Amino acid sequence: MAKSRMQKAVEPNAAPSGGVAIAGVATPGRKRVGQVTAEERDEIRGLFERKNALLELAKSLSASSEIGSALYEKILADLGPVSTKFSAWWAQKGAKYQWERTPAGRWEIDFDTCEIYLIG
Repeated sequence: MAKSRMQKAVEPNAAPSGGVAIAGVATPGRKRVGQVTAEERDEIRGLFERKNALLELAKSLSASSEIGSALYEKILADLGPVSTKFSAWWAQKGAKYQWERTPAGRWEIDFDTCEIYLIG
């Protein structure tokens, strides 16, 4: 039987203290607080995948002493707006759907079901 592929990204600036994107993973201490549409799920998944790809490229180039190259600078320039959009998605959806929040908590999305969970 194939294992479910986990995808996770923590966004430190979204309310309450972050958003997480997860596919098919049971996280202890999580509470279902809402659901988004398939279109909204696809939007955050695209941002999540783009952000992760840019971070991996940046790490790869920094490990190969390419810091300062035109490609590295382009990656960093793209990463800022993507990270901002990622954080804004969590803030906007949290406000739109009035998801429960806690001071030390963060939200996560199950990409398979579009459900939103509060962790912590």
